Amino acid sequence: MNEKVRNKYGDTSRVLDDRKLGDEWLDWDGSVDAHGSSKRGMFVGVAALAVVFIIAAVYAVFWLIEPRLLQISPIAYDIALWLAVAFCGIILLWLLLFTISSLAGVSIFGGVLIFPRLVNWLLSLAIKVGGVVGISRDRLVNSFMKVHNILLPGHRFLSPKDLMVLLPRCLQRDDFGYMRQLRDKYEFEMVTAGGGQEARKKIETSRPRAIIAVACERDLLSGFLEVNPRIPVIGLPITRPEGPCKNTMVNRSELESLLRKFIIVD
Repeated sequence: MNEKVRNKYGDTSRVLDDRKLGDEWLDWDGSVDAHGSSKRGMFVGVAALAVVFIIAAVYAVFWLIEPRLLQISPIAYDIALWLAVAFCGIILLWLLLFTISSLAGVSIFGGVLIFPRLVNWLLSLAIKVGGVVGISRDRLVNSFMKVHNILLPGHRFLSPKDLMVLLPRCLQRDDFGYMRQLRDKYEFEMVTAGGGQEARKKIETSRPRAIIAVACERDLLSGFLEVNPRIPVIGLPITRPEGPCKNTMVNRSELESLLRKFIIVD
């Protein structure tokens, strides 16, 4: 039986078959986003805005405490000034190298740009700035994953058994069959999880040295922020030809390219 999916305004936007309770996001408006792909430059641009905000905040704080520092000691003022300038300079240099690598499409600076906690902090801040300028979280995370996967240095020394490929249950049957073929070919660990809590338990049990996570952007975001400081996470967003959580698809060529980048291939 057909079920009419109504958006938050009450208008019928899509008629879908065989959709069960729990098969979609709570805030889903019924529209179908088959690709949801964003260019790398989107995240880089929003990250630049975030860095401008940080520098402006540093300047504002320094301006407020400047009279007090001069009262204490000219030396204290000079030290605080140089610390502020050094901090802003380092952030700007990091962003510049980050941007050059992203535009070049290759990690030309190796792993020097990847400090997991700093990357997570920049991602969280960029999402907040993106919300202010009207860029959705999903589009921004999609763009970020493209940038991060480029900048993350390949772990070609990794044994396939040290790599976990984490899949969502909503993946279409043909893609599951394809993934089993890849698993047999490369001999990595493949795990299917129905949500973040289940994924965390399987990661804790297996303790992989790196993870390729195939999921929607919102699941990638929560898992990335939690796991990335401890284990390198390569995120590959799924496409949703029938909306969220049903018959989703994985970019097969991109996935195999990532596998060959991060594991030893005979």
